[in-house]
Amino acid sequence: MSLIYTLFNYWKSIFVALCIMILSFAGANNFSEIPTFQLTYPDKIVHFLMYAVLALALMIDYRRSTKTNRYSIHFVLCCFVLPVIFGGVIEIVQSAYFPPRTGDWFDWVADIAGILAVWIGWFGRARIVSRKEIN
Repeated sequence: MSLIYTLFNYWKSIFVALCIMILSFAGANNFSEIPTFQLTYPDKIVHFLMYAVLALALMIDYRRSTKTNRYSIHFVLCCFVLPVIFGGVIEIVQSAYFPPRTGDWFDWVADIAGILAVWIGWFGRARIVSRKEIN
């Protein structure tokens, strides 16, 4: 797979990943003027949503670039394993190289939960659609 092919077919996923990196590595003072809601763990909700969007973008991009309805080990690696590892690496890099940011393993758990939620929705939707086609 060439670089041009990857950039062309995965531009949405690359854009989401770059946004996640910018938000993850930005200093905490950059977010001081953002209004907050009365939520217990707003950063965990943000992590959940960011990685849900990343997983969904990867799944859509993968399906469009391969033009197949079949799921393979490449699909799992690209759309599940890659974002899980990406989230873990972001937490490690945050704590090691971007003080006062800290790596929080509960952020990683929220990342994985967002990815899993999209997977459950994706395959739940596929199952409902396939049942409607049978009837």
